[in-house]
Amino acid sequence: MAEAELAAPAQVRVVELGGRFAPQARERIQQYLQSFVSFEPVLGLLYSDVAGQGSWSIAAFGQQTVDELTRMYGSFGAAVCYKIDGLQAVIPQVAHIDELDSGVLDFSGNRLICMPPDQS
Repeated sequence: MAEAELAAPAQVRVVELGGRFAPQARERIQQYLQSFVSFEPVLGLLYSDVAGQGSWSIAAFGQQTVDELTRMYGSFGAAVCYKIDGLQAVIPQVAHIDELDSGVLDFSGNRLICMPPDQS
C-alpha cells in the first residue's frame, strides 16, 4: 500500500506570490522558456548569494523534475509551485520565498534582483 501511495501523482499546491516582474524581465524569461523545443519547460527560480547580495537565477525544469520536487517537498508540507505575476514558477528554496512576495523582479546581468516596491 505504501508503494502505491508513493507512486500516486502529487497534489500540486500553487501559492500566489505578490511580487511581479519588470516588463523587460518578463519578456526575457518568456523568450528563454520558448527557446526549449524538446520539452515544455516550467520556470525555476534558484536563490543564491552573489557578492553579498541575494539574487535569483532562472532555470527550465521538465515536468518530471517538477513532479519529483512537488512530491519531495510536499511530504513535509512545503509548496514549491508558485505563481508570480501570472507566471508559474518552481522555487525549491522555501526559506527565501518571502523575498518574492512583494517588490519587482528585474535582471541585473544574468540574475534577478528583487527591488522593493518603492524603488521600482
